[in-house]
Amino acid sequence: MYQKVMRFVARCEKVILAITLALTLAFTFANVIGRFVFNHSLIFVDELVVALFVLISLMGAALCARDKDGLIGLAIISEKLSKKGKVIQRVATNIISILYCCILTWQGFLRTSSNFTAKEHTFVMHWPRWIFWSFIPLCGIFLILHFIENTVECIKAKDEEEDK
Repeated sequence: MYQKVMRFVARCEKVILAITLALTLAFTFANVIGRFVFNHSLIFVDELVVALFVLISLMGAALCARDKDGLIGLAIISEKLSKKGKVIQRVATNIISILYCCILTWQGFLRTSSNFTAKEHTFVMHWPRWIFWSFIPLCGIFLILHFIENTVECIKAKDEEEDK
């Protein structure tokens, strides 16, 4: 059941990423055309693209965290470990990553709620700032879920290997 839910979550993330990347590309292209052809830039694009880059970066990291070797890591020590040592190292790394993502999510939630209660708005578009800050706790939850999924898969693979 958990695997089905996580596959659905990953599909939703991929759709969100595709839409976000397409919007970012379209807005950036329109801004470039505006600057060079009309000698006038779309001022809201910079603000929107920066916010969308946060979403793209964190959600992309969440999808990468889903795979065993998805995120960049330094393998100098882990290459020299035994299979059991690699499993222990991977589980420990995932636990530390989960703790970090919990802090990131909590801090993002605090910042989002602070912006919501203060009714702060962005400078150019005058949109509520909490909308953009909400990307951090949302993606933090996805990161946590995928690190948990990765850890479960690692332990399950270890158990299946031991049963052989």
